[in-house]
Amino acid sequence: MKSRINVSLSKELRKKYGISHFPITKGDIVVVKSGSRKTEGGKVDSVDHVHSTLVVDGVTVAKADGKQKEKPVKPNQVVITRLDLSRPERMERIRELAAKRNKVIVEEPPETAPSELSAPSSEPALPEKEPSQADSTEEEQNTVQETEEEKEGEDTDNKQN
Repeated sequence: MKSRINVSLSKELRKKYGISHFPITKGDIVVVKSGSRKTEGGKVDSVDHVHSTLVVDGVTVAKADGKQKEKPVKPNQVVITRLDLSRPERMERIRELAAKRNKVIVEEPPETAPSELSAPSSEPALPEKEPSQADSTEEEQNTVQETEEEKEGEDTDNKQN
């Protein structure tokens, strides 16, 4: 069984859930609170339970050849700013811990990605077709040609003056 790595919660999450630490998982959003990468943060890409380190998207170090490499971060150097509650057992665990402290958690609707918000329709949306010169009548084409000729005539008159 792998050991859980508990990480501090931000002040907002502490107030909201009534707990100060919670096990971190892939998908949580964190901010580095100490060390050389202070104030950097992002989504947790992986959790190394053997070495007790986290890999955070956006926290990198430059190698000698100029490439960027992920920099492992210790869990005591980060604060969770948003929990990934896509798994229902995590929310159940938060409720259990909050109940021990007599705190009631109000259920929030799960966040959805923008791509999930737009439901696919059965008919594909067709772009509106703008009228082209091929679709227009001969009269319209003639008037367009006449106005172009007038403009050209004015340009030559202006050049001669």
